[in-house]
Amino acid sequence: MNHRFWQWIRTGFVVLFCVACNGPDRQVTGKDSTAPQTTDRGGVKSAGLSKDSSVDWALLGFVKSDSANPVLQPGNGSFKDPVSGRKLQWEEKDVFNPAIVVKDGKIYMLYRAQDRVGKPDGTSRIGLAESTDGLHFKRYPEPILYPAEDAEKKYEWPGGCEDPRVVEDEQGTYYMTYTAYDGKNSRLLIATSKDLLHWSKKGHAFAKAYQGKYVDTWSKSGSIVSRYEKGKILATRINGKYWMYWGEGAIRLATSTDLVHWTPVEDAHGAPVELLRPRPGHFDSTFPETGPPPILTDKGIVVLYNGKNGNSGGDPQIGPSAYAAGEALFDAKDPAHLIGQTDGPVLKPELPYEKTGQYAAGTTFAEGLVSFHNQWFLYYGCADSLVSVATAPQGFYLKAGDTVVFYGDSITEQNYYNQWVELYTATRFPAMRVHFYGAGVGGDRVTGGGGGPIDQRLPRDVFSEKPTVVTVMLGMNDGSYGATTPEIESTYTKGYEHLLDSIREHAPAARVTLLGPSPYDEVTGAPMFPGGYNAVMLHFADLDQDLARKYGATFVNLNPPVVAAIEKAQALDPKIAKLLVPDRVHPDPLAHWVMAEALLKGWNAPALVSSVTIDGGAGQVSDAQSASVDHVERENGTMRWTETENGLPLPLMSSHATQALLLQLTDIQQQLNQEPLRITGLQPGEYKLSIDNDVVGTFSADVLNAGINLAEYGTPMLHQAQRVSWLVRDRDNAHYIHLRMRVRNFDTGAGESGGDRLQGFENSLEDSIYETAAPQPHVFTLSPAEAPATNVH
Repeated sequence: MNHRFWQWIRTGFVVLFCVACNGPDRQVTGKDSTAPQTTDRGGVKSAGLSKDSSVDWALLGFVKSDSANPVLQPGNGSFKDPVSGRKLQWEEKDVFNPAIVVKDGKIYMLYRAQDRVGKPDGTSRIGLAESTDGLHFKRYPEPILYPAEDAEKKYEWPGGCEDPRVVEDEQGTYYMTYTAYDGKNSRLLIATSKDLLHWSKKGHAFAKAYQGKYVDTWSKSGSIVSRYEKGKILATRINGKYWMYWGEGAIRLATSTDLVHWTPVEDAHGAPVELLRPRPGHFDSTFPETGPPPILTDKGIVVLYNGKNGNSGGDPQIGPSAYAAGEALFDAKDPAHLIGQTDGPVLKPELPYEKTGQYAAGTTFAEGLVSFHNQWFLYYGCADSLVSVATAPQGFYLKAGDTVVFYGDSITEQNYYNQWVELYTATRFPAMRVHFYGAGVGGDRVTGGGGGPIDQRLPRDVFSEKPTVVTVMLGMNDGSYGATTPEIESTYTKGYEHLLDSIREHAPAARVTLLGPSPYDEVTGAPMFPGGYNAVMLHFADLDQDLARKYGATFVNLNPPVVAAIEKAQALDPKIAKLLVPDRVHPDPLAHWVMAEALLKGWNAPALVSSVTIDGGAGQVSDAQSASVDHVERENGTMRWTETENGLPLPLMSSHATQALLLQLTDIQQQLNQEPLRITGLQPGEYKLSIDNDVVGTFSADVLNAGINLAEYGTPMLHQAQRVSWLVRDRDNAHYIHLRMRVRNFDTGAGESGGDRLQGFENSLEDSIYETAAPQPHVFTLSPAEAPATNVH
C-alpha cells in the first residue's frame, strides 16, 4: 500500500470529511427528536461500571431509579386456586424478589407474589409482568407458576413457589430455579418454558444426587452461571458442565449436564463445599445468599449476592438484620476458587419503602439483572413487599489512566478510526484521562513490514509507550490480494501468535483487542477472483476471533459494518458509494467513523451524554443522569436553570453534508450520541429553548414532553466538542510525525537529559484537550414562543 498517497489524502480530503475541521454550527430547526434505542452488545467482555481499580471486575455505580420506584406493588388480580378451590387475590399482600428476562425487545419480570390466605405469611406464587422501558410494567392477570394438584404439591403447599431465577439455553428454552416451601422446609426446584407463560415443573433439582441424599435437606436460591450476550442470559458450560451457586447461610456449588438434574459439589467428608460464609463486621455477617445468575466475564465469574447483617458485630451503617447486596469474583476456569469480594455493599436499604413492609429491618434483595438499552437494570425486592430497580451504564472498556496503542498497517496509519475513538473518549469522559498513540505503518503484515520486522516494531512503537490497552488490525496485506492457501493461513496464524506472545511477555498487563480487518470493497467493484478478496478478509477475521478466545482478548469485527454502509450508499448513489473506500482498500474518513463506532460499541461505549427531565409544572428536576441541574426558576411563564453536563456530544451535524451522509448511513447518533432533554407538565403551546442566550430551537409542549436530543442541535456543548476535535487532530498528527521520525531513526530532540521535545509537544496538546473538554455550566431558558414553531411534529 502506498502510504504517501494517504498522506496526501490526509491533507487534501480532510477539508471535506474531517469533523475536526468544521466551523461552528448555529441554530438548526426541523429536527426529529430521537429516543435512545436498544443496542446489541454481543461479544462485549466488560461487566459493568467500576469506579475502584482494586475491584475492576465488579458491577458498580448503580443508581436507584427514584422517579419510578417502586416499579411493582401489590395488585388486585384474582385467581382460582387449584388446591383449595377458592377464588382469591393472589398478589394482594406482597410482591418481591423477581427474575428478569429480555425477550422480543421487552423486559419480562417473573416475580414472587403472596396472598393473605396461606400460612404462615401467605402462599407464594410466581407472577409475570412486561415492560418496554424497564420502569413501567403491565402485569398478567394470573400467576404463571403456583402450587397445584401435581407431583410437586408435597414440596410447594402451603408455602408456595418463591424467588425465581431464570436463564436460557442456546435452543431458546428457559430454565427457572425456584424455592418450594411446604411450611417447614425449603427445597430447590426446576421448571422449564418456551414462552415464559407456560411452565413445566421438573421437580427437585437434587432429587437424583447421591441417592436422594439432599431431597429433605434445606436448599434454595439457585443461580446458574451465565454469559450475558445480546440482551440474553445464556447458561454457559465451564469444563463441559453447567454450574450453579446456591444456598443461604453459606453459598455452595452444584453442577449439571442438562440444567435440570443437579449434583452438589462436596468436600472430602461428603459435605457440600461452602464457598462464601458469614464475615464478621460486614454486611453479610449473618449469612450470604445468592442473587441473580452469575456473569461469566474475562475477569472471572461475577457473583452478585445478598448478605444479611448481624444483630450485632455486623456493618453498623445498614442496621441489624438488614439485607444488602455485594459481589464476589470466582475463577472462570475453577468456579470453586474465590478470587475476591467487595468489602462493602453495592446496594443497601436506605429509602422508606426499602425499610417498611413485611420485613421492616430493611431489604434490598437483588435477584434480577439484565442488559437493556445500554444499561444494567438490577431489580430487587424491598422489605419483602415491593419491587424496585437500580441502573448503571454498562462499563466502558477504557479506564482512567489507560494508555492505548493502535497497532496496524496503513489503514491504521491513516489515523482516523483511532482519532474518532480518542475524540469520543475525551468528550464523553473528560474527567477520565486516557493516552492514545497510533502505531500504524503502511505495508505491515503480522511479521512486520515498512517499519521493520515485528520484533523491531513492537518494542519501538508499542512497548515503549507502556500500554495498558493494545488494539491490533492486520490482514489486508497478509492475504497477498489473492485466494488464501494453507501456507498463507499458517503464516498468518503463526505470525499473529508470535505477536500476541510478545505482547503477553513484554506488556503483560495490557488488555488486547483484535480487530477483524476492514473490507476490500467488492460492493462497488467486481471481485478480483472467484469468491473475492473480502471473503479472505472475513476468513482472517474468523482466525482473529479464534486467537482472541485463545489469548483471552476482546474481538471486534470491523468488516461487516463498513460493508453494510457501502451497500446502503450504493443504493443511494453508486458515485457516493465509491468514495467510502476509493481505492477498494483504504476507507475514507467517513468509513473510519463506521469502524470507530463498531470498536466503541465493542468496548461498551455508552450512548448517553446526559439525560435531564424537568417538571415544568412544578418547576423542579425530576431526573438528571450524567449532569447536575441547579437554580431552577419560573417567572412570567419563563423557566431558567443552570445545567452542567459531565460530558460532551460528538460534534456531528446534519447541516454538514458529509456528516449528514454519515448519519444517514449509520446509527451512530442513536448508538453513541444521546443527549435527551425532557420538559414535562407544560401548558399546550410553543416554546423557545435557548442556551447561554443562543436559540436552540422552537418546540411544541408535546415534543418537549417526549424529549429532544440536544446532540442534534448547534448547542454550546457541541461547539465545545468541536474545539476538542481540533486539538485531538493536532495531537494525533504530532504523534504521526513523531512515529515516522523514529521509524526513520531521525533525531526527535532527545538530548543528554533524555528529554524528547516532540513528546513534550504531544503532552502539551493532550493537556489542552482535557482542559478544553472540562464540563462547563450553561444557562438554559425556556419561554413561550413569540412566533409559530418551525419544527412542530
